[in-house]
Amino acid sequence: MRTRQILSTLLSVVVATLAIACTTTPQIPNSAKFSVGETVGHTTKQQFLSITSEYAWNISIDYRSPEGESDWCKLSKTSGEGNANVLMSFGENTLNESRSLAITVQFPKESRTLLFTQRSADTQLSQDDLSGWLELPTFEEDRTRYFFSKHMLPSTSNRERSFSVFYDTDNFLPLWVAYPLCEGNMYGSGNRVNDWGILDPNIPADKQLYMKSSYQGSYDRGHMLPSASRLRSSDDNRQTFYPTNMTPQLSGLNQQKWAQIEIQVRDWAEGCDTLYVVTGAVLQTAGGNEAVSYTYCKSDSSKDVAIPNYYYKALLQYRNTGGSKSYQALALWVPHKPASGPAKKEDVVTIDELEELTGMDFFPNLDKSVQATVESTINYLYWGGIE
Repeated sequence: MRTRQILSTLLSVVVATLAIACTTTPQIPNSAKFSVGETVGHTTKQQFLSITSEYAWNISIDYRSPEGESDWCKLSKTSGEGNANVLMSFGENTLNESRSLAITVQFPKESRTLLFTQRSADTQLSQDDLSGWLELPTFEEDRTRYFFSKHMLPSTSNRERSFSVFYDTDNFLPLWVAYPLCEGNMYGSGNRVNDWGILDPNIPADKQLYMKSSYQGSYDRGHMLPSASRLRSSDDNRQTFYPTNMTPQLSGLNQQKWAQIEIQVRDWAEGCDTLYVVTGAVLQTAGGNEAVSYTYCKSDSSKDVAIPNYYYKALLQYRNTGGSKSYQALALWVPHKPASGPAKKEDVVTIDELEELTGMDFFPNLDKSVQATVESTINYLYWGGIE
C-alpha cells in the first residue's frame, strides 16, 4: 500500500513538473515580413520574404491584379522549416498599372497573409509607401544594384524601428542610413559588442563584405549609425556592426571631428522628443564628376570598396509641447579628409542646400505646411554647440 502511495505521489510530481515546464517554455511567434516593404517601385526586381518560425511552413501565391496576370513572381522556395529568407523575383513592371498579389505562409496551426504591390512606372511614392517614417528620404529601388533593408529593435521584440539602409552592391557601402534617436532607444543596459564578423540578414551574403578586419590603408570601419547610439541592449548594438552600416572612413576624421559630431547629435536628441537622422556617404555630388578611389577590406580583399568624397547628416528635431508639434532642421556637410573639433557653422547647410548637393529629397513625409520653412531656414537656438 505504501509503495502504491509513493508511486502515486511521484507520478503527481512528474505531471505537475511537466505542466509547469509546458507553461513556461518560451514560444517564438511565427511571422512573415518583406525586407523592402509591401509596396515597391516599378524598377524593383527582387526582395526577400523573411520567415521566423520553429516549425515547417509552406507558401502560396494568390495573384490579385491586373486581371489575367499571373506567374510574374517566382519564389526561391515554397516550403521549408525554421527561419528563412525566401527570395522573391518579379522583374520590372512594364505595365500601365500596378500589379499585386497575396502571399500566404501556412504554419502548422496558423497562417500569415501579406499583400504585395509593385507600382507601375507612372505611380509616385506616397507617404503610405514609406510607412510615414519621418527619417526616410525618397528613393527608387533598383534591386540589380541597390538594396533597401529595415531593422527593428530586438529590445522591443522588434516592435520599434532601429534603422534603415540604402546599400550600393556595386561599391559595397551604404549610401545612407536613416534612423530615429531618443533617450529611449539610445541608452540602456547594453554594451558595445564589437561583433565584426556578422552579416546583414536582409541582404544576400555575396553582396556584402566580411568585416572581421578593417580596410586597407588608414581607413576605419566607420559606422553610419554609431554604436554608441544603440546601447539599450547588446542585441540592439550588434545590429550596428552589420557591414551594410559601414564605410571606409579615414581615421583622422572618424576618430576626431566625426566622433565629435556624433556626440553632438546625441546631445541634440536628448533635447527634443525625437531627432530624425539621415547619415549619408557621397561619392559624387549631383551632376558632379569627382574622382572616386577604392580600397578593400583586409579580410575580404576580392571586393573593391568605393571611398566616399563627402559625408553628411540631415537632421530633423521634433517636439510636442502641450499637443503643439514643432520641427527644426539643419544638415552637416563634411568633406572626407582628416579634421578635428566639433561641427562649425561652415559645416552647416540647409536641407534644401543638401538636396541640391545630393539630388535627394529628405523628409518627404513631413507635413507640407511646415516642410518649406523647416528645410530652408536654420534656427541656431535649437542647435547648441555649433561654433
